[in-house]
Amino acid sequence: MKFSALLLAATLILPGAALAQQPQAAPDLGVRDIAAKDLDRYVAKSNGVVGLLNASLRGKESWARYLSWVDVQRGPTGKERIIYGLYSVGSSARDAIARARTSAADEPAIPALDGATKRLADSFEALIPILNEAEAYYDRKDYLSDGMAGGRALHARLVPAATAFLEARAATDALQDQFKDLIDRQQLARIETAEGKSVRWHVRNTMMLAKKAVDLMPSSPRRGADLKPFDAALSAYGDAVRDFDNAVRESGKSTAIDSYPRDILGKLREMRDNIAKGRADGMTFSMDTNGVITRYNTMVTLSNAFR
Repeated sequence: MKFSALLLAATLILPGAALAQQPQAAPDLGVRDIAAKDLDRYVAKSNGVVGLLNASLRGKESWARYLSWVDVQRGPTGKERIIYGLYSVGSSARDAIARARTSAADEPAIPALDGATKRLADSFEALIPILNEAEAYYDRKDYLSDGMAGGRALHARLVPAATAFLEARAATDALQDQFKDLIDRQQLARIETAEGKSVRWHVRNTMMLAKKAVDLMPSSPRRGADLKPFDAALSAYGDAVRDFDNAVRESGKSTAIDSYPRDILGKLREMRDNIAKGRADGMTFSMDTNGVITRYNTMVTLSNAFR
């Protein structure tokens, strides 16, 4: 398989400042290097995991919607001011689950990641029918005729299923971050060997560093302890964006993501400056965070057309 035919998807990020989290600690991946002859197989394995992580965002969004109106300890009562219900998960998620199971079973084996991927596939598969049943229950407003008896019964099933799913997803996401970082570095080296630091190389490098900067965005405008790792990631990303802009300009050709890296960088720097000067308020910061994440996710989607 030629490099130009390879696809290495990136994990999308869930909007919502209330849901922003620092990357989860994870067991060691157990892989230190990738032989050139094995790179394509590692990329295929990674893409299976990423497909599942991206498909399972819908499950995470659905649970977040539920928590926006339900006290998880008490469960739904029917007396809530607004009853939002949940989101369903479409049938395409089952294809992502199947592909992820296949990639986890394929060689080369990565026990830590393969095991986490299988647990995520199993827990997501178990959660989907409960979410879909709950969405239908709340859409029909059955709670108006049964005194929320059905909602309480669903809650008893939702909580353990969602807890298992979220734990499995956090573990898989953290391991996948390690795996993708390793593959990105290998692919950068492959591109540089074949093409030098071409526009393709700069696209890959910029996307890799953008993910790190967005992941390390402070989760609150008042949490100064978050700034040191964020500053380091932002500095590296800033250098990469400047080099990317220069490479695109010198090539005389455009890419699908030309303005995205610098737009994201500019907003991140503005957010950082507002925090440092004490000008950041919670609502504005939340809107800015969601805007950055939306822009990043769009850049991920568009960058898949440039490979």
